[in-house]
Amino acid sequence: MPIQKLRILFLVKAVIVPTTFAALFLWAVIVTHGGGPLVTGKAQITNSYINTAFSALTGLNAIIGLFSSMAVNMPDFGRFSKNGFKGYHQFFALPVIGTFGALTPIFVTSAHEVVWGNFEWYMPAVINDFDSRAAKFFVGFSFMLATIGKQIAAGTYHFSNDVTGLCPKCINIFRATLMISIFCVICTPWNIIKNAAGLLAFLSGYSCVMGPVAGVMVSDFYLIKNRKLDVHELYKDHGIYHYTYGINWRALAAFGAGFVPLIPGVSKNISPGLYVGGSWMIYTFAWLFGFTISVVTYYVICQYISPLGDALVDEAVLPSQTDDVTTDDDSYEAKDGLQAYTREMHVV
Repeated sequence: MPIQKLRILFLVKAVIVPTTFAALFLWAVIVTHGGGPLVTGKAQITNSYINTAFSALTGLNAIIGLFSSMAVNMPDFGRFSKNGFKGYHQFFALPVIGTFGALTPIFVTSAHEVVWGNFEWYMPAVINDFDSRAAKFFVGFSFMLATIGKQIAAGTYHFSNDVTGLCPKCINIFRATLMISIFCVICTPWNIIKNAAGLLAFLSGYSCVMGPVAGVMVSDFYLIKNRKLDVHELYKDHGIYHYTYGINWRALAAFGAGFVPLIPGVSKNISPGLYVGGSWMIYTFAWLFGFTISVVTYYVICQYISPLGDALVDEAVLPSQTDDVTTDDDSYEAKDGLQAYTREMHVV
């Protein structure tokens, strides 16, 4: 689906899904008279090796992991913006959305205990217990729409862009989407979300990878290249961004520096009885640790050990902002306010 048509889907989602969440939140608050035992009761930590402080860090890390994919995928949508400031409002919006999105399931789970006698956090099971068929339909439809939008925004579209860049002759956006769809079924995601502990463990482990990735991207674009790219060279087979045999080993080294120290924590999270010393502590703030270490490592390598050379340009080279420009090699097409850049690619 073209990006301009996806905008319609997200506009519909932006109206329906927040409204449903607000309705569920108000229903839960009214039913529980302010939150119920899950919200107002005393918390008890049952973990044998973690204390309150590290438990709070683990919870924060899980929430960061929830949005970590969007932190690295946002440019795939942001590049279609009409101006460069459209993404900055998310700096304020995401914390609000993240907090509201986390509070609503907690209150709904507490309300389920008050109404039906047991804590049920799995939303399809909660919807199934509703007495009203209309409520089942509208809430179920809203969550289905939210899931589809989330997967497009955080997964399929970005994966498709990356894979088509690796092999544009054989793979297009549609084929790449089919590939990731099949993979999603093979990896049985329902086993991940069937219980709260499994989901939190997955999100914490997910942030171990996404933190270093975001760190390398931020360090490369903002600190090393000073936001200056030659966009034309990005589409050349052996351009200035070809690096060493097509691989930027500096990025891989920085990623490894941020990820490898977290492996013991991941192992202990999977098998709590495993002894890893005190290394599990940094796992409780895995995203922040991986991000910081990768930023610093990549900067040191590129600045003092192995500079990028020709990949550093004095001035940014961007596509023309004129609506209709035609040259021998480049063509620019504007449609629905979105500018598509098409360039002939010669495979050597």
